[in-house]
Amino acid sequence: MPADKPKYASADSATPFGTIFTFNRNALEAWAHKMSKLSREMAQFMQSRLKEEAAMWERLATCQDASELLQCQSEFLAKTGTDYAEAAQKLSRLMVDFANASLKPHRAPETD
Repeated sequence: MPADKPKYASADSATPFGTIFTFNRNALEAWAHKMSKLSREMAQFMQSRLKEEAAMWERLATCQDASELLQCQSEFLAKTGTDYAEAAQKLSRLMVDFANASLKPHRAPETD
């Protein structure tokens, strides 16, 4: 091995492995970014649902009779169903977007 070349080539070198490493690094970065976005969306949804539940328990505590209690629970269930349906649609769209982006043909970095 020539003295001026390092024993281990860097990932950005013009070797075939360098090209593969660069391509994989870029794919991993894109995946990590997308999963981070998905995780943020899920965390925001869970936070909003926990706040809604806490508010519902406070409202239940102020109910004076069974009909008021039933009305409170009905409103909560309707809102919960709507929130979960909207979140499912949003997360599904994100997953489809991620899948579509992953299926796009990626070109490997060109080598000299």
